[in-house]
Amino acid sequence: MKYAPKLMALAISATAPLFASAGQWAGPLDGMVNNVVKQGYESYSESSKTLQQSTHALCSAPSEKTLKSAQDAFQANALDWQQVQWLNFGPVTYFMRYYAFEYWPDKKGVTQRQLRALVQGDPAVMEAKKFWTSASIAVRGLTAIESLLYHPDFEPVHSADHCHLLEKVTAHHLESANAVSEQWKQGTAQDWVFDEEGTGFDPEEVALELFLQQWIEHMSAVKDSKLETPIGYNSRENLKLAEFYRSDLSLRSIQKNLQTYRRMYHAGSPSLYDIAKQNNPELATQFDEQLSQNIKLALQLPSDFFHTNYTQENRITLAKPLVKSISNSQSYLASMVTQLGFQIGFNSRDGD
Repeated sequence: MKYAPKLMALAISATAPLFASAGQWAGPLDGMVNNVVKQGYESYSESSKTLQQSTHALCSAPSEKTLKSAQDAFQANALDWQQVQWLNFGPVTYFMRYYAFEYWPDKKGVTQRQLRALVQGDPAVMEAKKFWTSASIAVRGLTAIESLLYHPDFEPVHSADHCHLLEKVTAHHLESANAVSEQWKQGTAQDWVFDEEGTGFDPEEVALELFLQQWIEHMSAVKDSKLETPIGYNSRENLKLAEFYRSDLSLRSIQKNLQTYRRMYHAGSPSLYDIAKQNNPELATQFDEQLSQNIKLALQLPSDFFHTNYTQENRITLAKPLVKSISNSQSYLASMVTQLGFQIGFNSRDGD
């Protein structure tokens, strides 16, 4: 997912809160890592294996039945990705894995063009040992797999070349997912923060700062890129810009993101919620209730929300409560983090 943090100006100070004690941030940080990130990547790795096995079965015995099984496996894997998509940090940063796992939004159809070029080229090229680690991020992950399974240009049931490419992509995808999962199992978030200037710092605090930064940025991307942009909330409608629109996962992906946020807030002992409640009980509760409201509103949207069954005006009317709710969540999270002692600048778009 290629969302950019330009939607939000965010800078978090590395200065410890005045009331902080040694190890204060271990609870929420370890909770997020163990209960969200590590578990999330373990599920993602397992469903990547199922996806690879199902595409192998499809290519071994092409039929509408085996195609449907591969598509079902893809959907499960793409939804598992939504649990960890918010964090571009740690092992996923190697070999551009984060952006390769999902090359989106692909406004210029780069994935389709490059997949067609691979199909038309020499298949032996893909057998090179380092081909996939150096290949374009547009053909290495979920966006490419979705295209090969759903785009009308590709027919894995009828074309051995298309199916061969699909097998190669899913095999590399599994290798990448396994590598990230294993690296998280063997390490901690603190392993990925460095005192480059040698001035000394609390690695737990710095790691949590990065987690909070990416959480806020991802929340903005869900509201702006996943929800508002495709339905033309502030401009022109283009439903093809919705995430995973070919496989009809756009709404379910948003729902999974919002459910993950609440898990993050309550992960650990003490959790971020526990610490925030000690500092400002009212604000901590408001944020918690808003996270629950986000989930409720997203689940209330019709399952065909991103289909062509609605006018732009109707779709915006349906989306407005959720847009406002996510915007409120951003404000609560920014205020809460500030009150916990971090210095942040938050510039969300007003008037939602």
